[in-house]
Amino acid sequence: MALDAFVMSVYSRGNNIDMEKYTVIIPTRDRAETLESTIRTCLRQTYENFEIIVSDNFSNDNTKEIVEKFHDPRIRYINPGYRLSMSGNFEFALGHVQDGFVMFIGSDDGIMPDAIKYVDSIVKKYKVDAVSCQQATYVWPNFPDKTIAGRLVFGGIRNDIEIRSSNEWISKVLSFESFYCFDLPNLYCGFVHKRIIDKAYQDGRYFRSITPDAYSAFATAIFVENYAFSFRPFSIAGASMKSNGASSLHQSGDGKESNKFYAENDIDFHEEFVSCPSFEFSCAEAFAQLAKVFPERCTAYKIDYKKMLQNAVKNSNERTVDEVKSAVEIMASRFLVDINSDSGINIRFDLVRKLKNLFYVMSDPLGAIGIKSSYLCGINDINDAALASHLLMSRRGSPIFVRKMIFISSYFNKLIRLLGLRKIT
Repeated sequence: MALDAFVMSVYSRGNNIDMEKYTVIIPTRDRAETLESTIRTCLRQTYENFEIIVSDNFSNDNTKEIVEKFHDPRIRYINPGYRLSMSGNFEFALGHVQDGFVMFIGSDDGIMPDAIKYVDSIVKKYKVDAVSCQQATYVWPNFPDKTIAGRLVFGGIRNDIEIRSSNEWISKVLSFESFYCFDLPNLYCGFVHKRIIDKAYQDGRYFRSITPDAYSAFATAIFVENYAFSFRPFSIAGASMKSNGASSLHQSGDGKESNKFYAENDIDFHEEFVSCPSFEFSCAEAFAQLAKVFPERCTAYKIDYKKMLQNAVKNSNERTVDEVKSAVEIMASRFLVDINSDSGINIRFDLVRKLKNLFYVMSDPLGAIGIKSSYLCGINDINDAALASHLLMSRRGSPIFVRKMIFISSYFNKLIRLLGLRKIT
């Protein structure tokens, strides 16, 4: 049986009467080389009431042709007709959704086979309006840092669902006990119901920060008491040559994509913060922007400015450290934080730790499981990575089994033959 046929045959199609609607939005700009693979991951769904919206931010490449060649009624192509900022394109796309659950993914990201059916089962069981997950991660072969290109991390020891308190996790994120916004109820690579999204609109606008993923995570969290967090990944975060975060934050980034991002931006960075390549500053700034719009819902939460500044320097790298330290000095004065009395603020960058934070590679205290050079297994894009992750995590049982097989096997090809995986065409 063909691999695709096997993956989809383990599920049965249902009736779409009274089925909740699910929409995956893919904002994109000049990323035709990765978009096709991203779309293919989304099409491996048997859940029927499902739509993919590709929001093409006036690309100069063959993005439209890539979308049209699928000839799939589940795909809707939209284009504003002129170039927007990143947040502007997110806003434009969100305006095309009327109801149901919504998720944004990047055009080098993906979702797992039958992710929608899995998420819907969580929604029905736990009666939640937001579902996030511990994401799988994949570094595309064209990523500028060749030492991590091809790295695929697809799970950990835990495989359960946790019902989380939004209050608790907002506080953890703003105390920088949790990295960036990944533990919050995410609209980016997680699902949020439109009725919750609608609560965060004001004056016809949703996104109010230069960083739409972090902003939407906080904007969801302040309007849901609890949300479901799946330790089994249903989305897979990709990092490729044109990833904005890699361009801005990674040691090997050339800044080309981030320069475009800042040049096109039409939202003023919050006046209390200094814009620079830092996950910590982006996260805190997004919350501060939200607090301007919904002060009554945000007054209970406080940003730990000292921890923010410490972590920003600690997690910088040789390329970004001077810019980050300059911003830290300015903000330390604004927030009345004494950085000179705390040696922790001057902790030297540790490259290994940075890479672990950025890609979750073996940094999960629960134990991350992955393949270092997945291209040796014939995995060359996010579509291959999603299929392989799905098979490795569910085809042959528990994550512990997979971990043993990875360490026991001397050759990746032997592992692939053992699991029945082959090159996906």
